[in-house]
Amino acid sequence: MARQGWPGYEHARQLRLLWRRRLSRGSAATRKGKDGEIYNIGGSHEIENVVLTRQVLHLLGKPESLITPVADRPGHDRRYALDLNKIRALGWKPAHPFAAALEATVAWYKGHETWWKPIKSGAFRAYYETQYTTAVRAESAVRAETLASSDEARAE
Repeated sequence: MARQGWPGYEHARQLRLLWRRRLSRGSAATRKGKDGEIYNIGGSHEIENVVLTRQVLHLLGKPESLITPVADRPGHDRRYALDLNKIRALGWKPAHPFAAALEATVAWYKGHETWWKPIKSGAFRAYYETQYTTAVRAESAVRAETLASSDEARAE
């Protein structure tokens, strides 16, 4: 939401299926689904990255000139899609139209700066480093020791 460039892939034609990440107890999957089954839940609203970016900028009252083209990653997928047939067979459908859900999402972020500002400030990275770097290093050391021990055992 800051006034700075938003990277946009060079071709910006990738498609996204957007959805709200909420699954209530009364949802089709929890009422009618089978235990252990996996259900993809999506909104069935395909949109190109560049179009979505423009819509978000519009909702924020920001100019499209903030979009900064960047090169596509090698092997970048052009489409991300989910097969919704299983969840639809249970009677599930999106509860909100895309435009209203996007507007509500942007409004939530605008109203909850205390949630996301620390993430952008670098404070989150410092927290992450403090919380996880030591644990990751310790786990890596244990793995290395285990591998070394199994190599030694095989050599004998």
